[in-house]
Amino acid sequence: MQAFWQWIRRDDHLPRHAKMLGAVSFALGLACAVMPKTGVLRLEPVAVVCGTLCLWAGLSALGYGVFVLLAMDLILSPAFWHSLTDLAAPGSLADSAGAYFDLVGVTAMSVALLRQALVRRREQREATPEEDANAEPH
Repeated sequence: MQAFWQWIRRDDHLPRHAKMLGAVSFALGLACAVMPKTGVLRLEPVAVVCGTLCLWAGLSALGYGVFVLLAMDLILSPAFWHSLTDLAAPGSLADSAGAYFDLVGVTAMSVALLRQALVRRREQREATPEEDANAEPH
């Protein structure tokens, strides 16, 4: 646990709030995996929001893990699929709205991951010409 707090407090190029949001999202994703019937509909929306904010802040390493975890929670959860398909049950409007929010949120996380990859590629391209200009011709 001490290593976790040291990682949060460490000053590097990633903001602390992004690290904390990623850790909260990962913990909620694990809780959803343990409670597939209720956790996906109640906890996953919070995990999706925290994970998306974490990705937009720039923490992609933990973001990949959170994305995969939340996507697998949705794929394997019977409550998620039931809420997408069954609208006649009482109280299903809230469950259905939560399921669609999860679906849209995981899609937003995939867009954020794509954004991270494009930003990283652009940074690598900008760094490469400087290295080539510094090299001496043979």
